[in-house]
Amino acid sequence: MSDQQAPAGQGEAAAFSSTGGTTGAQGVFNGEVTIYIADPDDPPGRKLQVAKNYLSALMPGPAQDLLMSVISQGYRTSEAAYYWMLAILSGKALADLDTEGRYRLQSAWKQVQQSRDHWLTAATVIKDLIVLLQGPQGDVAGTARMDQILASFDDLPEDRREEIRRHLDSLFTTGLRRQLENAYSERIRDQRLENKRKERVPKFFEPTPYPPQDTLSPRPTLHPVRAALFTVAVTMGAIGAVWGESLSLRYGGSVGPVLAVSAISCTALLAWCAPARFPARFSPWQEDPAPEAKKKMAAAVERVFEQVRQNTYDGESTEGWIAATSPLRSALVREYASVYGSPKVPPGGVDYLIKRHAKDALKRFRAGSLTTRPREVHWFDCAAAVLATTALGTMIRIFLSTPTRATGPIGLVFCAGLLLLACRGDVFLVRLLRRSGERILATRRLRIEQKLYEERLAELADRPEDTEMARWLDDDKHYFRTLVLNQYGLESEDVIAEAVLSEPASGAQRSRVRRGPWRYSAYVMWVYLLTNAGVRQIIVHLDFASGTLSDQMRTAFRYDAVASASIIEFGICFDEEGRGVLPSRQRKHRSPAPKPDSEAEEKPGPKSTSGSDSEPVILQLFRLVLINRQRFDVTVEHLAKVDEGLADDTTYLRRLALDDSGVSSALRILEQVAAEGADWVRNARLRADQSIL
Repeated sequence: MSDQQAPAGQGEAAAFSSTGGTTGAQGVFNGEVTIYIADPDDPPGRKLQVAKNYLSALMPGPAQDLLMSVISQGYRTSEAAYYWMLAILSGKALADLDTEGRYRLQSAWKQVQQSRDHWLTAATVIKDLIVLLQGPQGDVAGTARMDQILASFDDLPEDRREEIRRHLDSLFTTGLRRQLENAYSERIRDQRLENKRKERVPKFFEPTPYPPQDTLSPRPTLHPVRAALFTVAVTMGAIGAVWGESLSLRYGGSVGPVLAVSAISCTALLAWCAPARFPARFSPWQEDPAPEAKKKMAAAVERVFEQVRQNTYDGESTEGWIAATSPLRSALVREYASVYGSPKVPPGGVDYLIKRHAKDALKRFRAGSLTTRPREVHWFDCAAAVLATTALGTMIRIFLSTPTRATGPIGLVFCAGLLLLACRGDVFLVRLLRRSGERILATRRLRIEQKLYEERLAELADRPEDTEMARWLDDDKHYFRTLVLNQYGLESEDVIAEAVLSEPASGAQRSRVRRGPWRYSAYVMWVYLLTNAGVRQIIVHLDFASGTLSDQMRTAFRYDAVASASIIEFGICFDEEGRGVLPSRQRKHRSPAPKPDSEAEEKPGPKSTSGSDSEPVILQLFRLVLINRQRFDVTVEHLAKVDEGLADDTTYLRRLALDDSGVSSALRILEQVAAEGADWVRNARLRADQSIL
């Protein structure tokens, strides 16, 4: 990792931010995963399991809400009480527990004491750790107590040891943390890349495939008005054709029958080849799809086609590729927006189907056959030329033989043709003619796409769970912290407090499950180490799939150099009037979002300035400002408009993002530093000495 010094700021405008861009607002949403879903009517056992899932993903806030709900309903088991203790203490130092938190911890301990099972044994280790940390630890008695607690800790089952280590890491100080780090640092370094992480992580950001549907278009019909016009046109055309044919046979001589047969044959060939010559007019999908569905599908088709080209780029012209594939992309958008335009289809759900067409188009484009006109087009042009010549020759012959009689049939046929085109009767007839062939092709295509769907499911079968992604990220944070301590030559006891923040790297992919936080394919990690000498800030880029750390930057400053630490939210509206930043009165500068009263509660987000129902994209920033006006911004979250059916309101997602990114902990610590300055070290030790249990 390279080591750089952040430049000093010059004035108010000088600022440092690791993120040079923004991540996509859409991302991938896997709505089929329900490990974090607990309905109000679910039994307590189900709610407890969901709370445990939250804790496995290091989300103690929602877990504590659920556990309190379960316990208030009378489900007072030792298991629930143990996990309640974990949720209360997770990610916090003793000084961070307020009066309410201490009361809840005491209540949980009293509840678990009523049992005599292995949950009490694990809870006792937690209680003994807290008591140890509140007393002197450097003397002989303190060392003996610590050794005894560590022995009890080692006797716990592997699952309990791992839970306590992950959630209570912020409690461990001095010699206790040093001994645990000696035992677990090598293990964390190895296990953070286990289970084929590099191969499996990219699959987490792949959209869930949607089952293929029958692409046979609806049976062709005509609107009543068009049907009436169609009937008139057919009648006029039939009368004119019979009338003209009789004249042709009477005055055409021996060539009359030949001309009649030629005209009929050419007309049939024109009808059969018309869809190839005019694909838009004779498209099986005559009804326009919903504008929103068409817009989303157009974006998906464009994105997948470009990805396929870039993945196998061979020097072809971008403009040439776009022009050559334009008709195909337009047809796909119309068809797929009609078939897969339902809100049930998740974003990216049909990417694997579009990809098949894109790969085939790229193969044909490089072979030079994509821009070659189909043979049906040539047949159409030839048939049209022959028919025009035949008709012109017949009319000239009839006109020469009997000019007065020729006007009637020619006028009828001409008017019938115009009327047929106006009411789209030609489209109706051609669609009926090709209906059986379309049915065969749709059945064959469905079999091919069903096979693709099954292959895609098999590829994603080992996609990591959200809890596994959370554990990998937690291991990365511990590994990064250990590297930083080694680089600075510090021991654990030299660090009074610390905070590890994570923000999405520029251009990173993102994905999440229901009620879960966004996970990113790349992060920027921030570590704040607070020692007797001051604050050390270290920034590094993390490629999440490989676990590679790079581009490290360091900054150090005194406690009295911190001017402020805050959370800032910007609202950016996207509506029919375009993009715009919300007025200043609608911008929010506030502490972490309050907890909702219940899991099901939803609170409306800020509204668009144009009066539409479009909710704004919320950009959350953690901002640290020094007295020299140097500024450090950490992106917490980009929250787009909540899609229908997600059941995740923006208040919940903002709160989740603050906890998951580590900003809540950093804000709490650095706000104290900004307020207390050089006195923070002494005050932090006083706060840690307060009795908890």
